[in-house]
Amino acid sequence: MISGDILRLLHSVTFAVWLTAGVATFVVTAAIKNAALPFPTRQARTRGSRYLQILPRICFALILPLGLELTRLGNIYPLDPELRIGFWIGATFWLVVLLLRLRYETGGLEKTVGYAEIAFQALAGMGFVVYGLNSLATGAPIDDSWFAAKLFLVGVALWTLIAIDLNFRSLAWPLEEIELDGSAPENEEALRRGVDHTLASMVILYMLVAATGFLGGGMVR
Repeated sequence: MISGDILRLLHSVTFAVWLTAGVATFVVTAAIKNAALPFPTRQARTRGSRYLQILPRICFALILPLGLELTRLGNIYPLDPELRIGFWIGATFWLVVLLLRLRYETGGLEKTVGYAEIAFQALAGMGFVVYGLNSLATGAPIDDSWFAAKLFLVGVALWTLIAIDLNFRSLAWPLEEIELDGSAPENEEALRRGVDHTLASMVILYMLVAATGFLGGGMVR
């Protein structure tokens, strides 16, 4: 068994890497809408943002089961073994999908993997939201409101990742138009709007993760 100290260290390191990679992704993505940059540079920033987005997700996938293990070790809340196993299975599936995204950047398989990730996030998010809301409303199956709220926020965070994906995908069309026809006001406006929506989704995600970490975070010893 892994000791509580090691789990806390892993959880802290994973969160720190998530935060650092998230900030880097935000900065690189924001630069895409800079019309003063040469198109190859903007294209490289887009590719870099696509790759950078995977690292925070890997960390996020690990933060969830690690946090659950800390909850168990700290005797913060009694957890069923099935719930812990479910968390690790879900995290492993998500990690495999993310690694496949790294392996297949373009082509039909890349789209299939991307849709698989979105479907996973949608279903997992729904599970967390329903589980959390039902517990907040009825006190079952979780009777601690802070823990139920924590799971609810995790579900909303997973849905926010979908918003980031969809908004980022909307950049493809204006970038193609700019590459073919050069910079034009309508293309730049569409690109700027897509980038701004992506960045807004990222900010919402950071706020949700911060709120999730705050809820009950100080109770882990």
